[in-house]
Amino acid sequence: MEDLKLSERFALMGLNGKESEHRNTAKQSVLRALSVALYLEENYDNLTNTWNFDTVGIKKAIKNSKMKVVEQQIVISLENKNLIGKVKSLLGCDLYYDKNIKIKEYVSASKEFDCQLDLIRAEFLEEGPISEEGIILAWLLRESLCIHDYFSNLEQHKVAIRMANLCDESKLAKALYPIEIRSVWGTMVGGYLRMKSHAASTEIGKGLNFIFPFLERNQSIFIDTEKYFANAQMRLQNVLDRVLSQGHTCEVLSTGDVPVVRIDNTKYELVPEAILVKIPIHGVRLRRYNY
Repeated sequence: MEDLKLSERFALMGLNGKESEHRNTAKQSVLRALSVALYLEENYDNLTNTWNFDTVGIKKAIKNSKMKVVEQQIVISLENKNLIGKVKSLLGCDLYYDKNIKIKEYVSASKEFDCQLDLIRAEFLEEGPISEEGIILAWLLRESLCIHDYFSNLEQHKVAIRMANLCDESKLAKALYPIEIRSVWGTMVGGYLRMKSHAASTEIGKGLNFIFPFLERNQSIFIDTEKYFANAQMRLQNVLDRVLSQGHTCEVLSTGDVPVVRIDNTKYELVPEAILVKIPIHGVRLRRYNY
């Protein structure tokens, strides 16, 4: 595991899977949190091992930060360590998009990404002490809405309890955790996307996927299969062929009627679906899978 700064650790988790060339709601939330991570680093007192901050300072850091500069600064730092790269968006695999689509996404180096994610999950889901950087990272994941990507609903409840207890045990947590930096719009969009993702396999959810196409369209990717009524094994193979042909990495985590695959560090369930046009088009919907 690399010796990384707080901002780099958060960026590995926060930027993974986000569009690299364009600004959208999800990435904007991450960049807001990242600007705070940089502010906290700059105001850390090495002599007293103290994080010096307050609500006003954090809000000012967000307001004064040029998000594009923040993004470039952290990406260049991680690129120099071979810890982040870019891949074509999974939208290139979607039935309704050209395979030559130019949208690109960040992808973190798998080994370091797994190490950082496993570390923060272990600190908050297992018994034992929690480091000060762990305390801050959990808050950054919460405020950037990334916590929903890496913790299940039950795990998020456990994390919330742990964070509440830390407010009684840690001066750092007591000062930091009451501060909220989430934008109202970002919270609304994040809630909508999670609803859409979890509902994707229901009849109502299939319709929801296309109500607001401007909201993170890559959250509802449909990959058609070559044959109607293809069996589970054929559907899985069709998805693997499509994804690998577009330059993505793919690992099968489980098989069955609804397989789970990991594509570029993100886990997806492959939910069978048929789109009704003039004739039914059979395939699978990629539904983000919580850890």
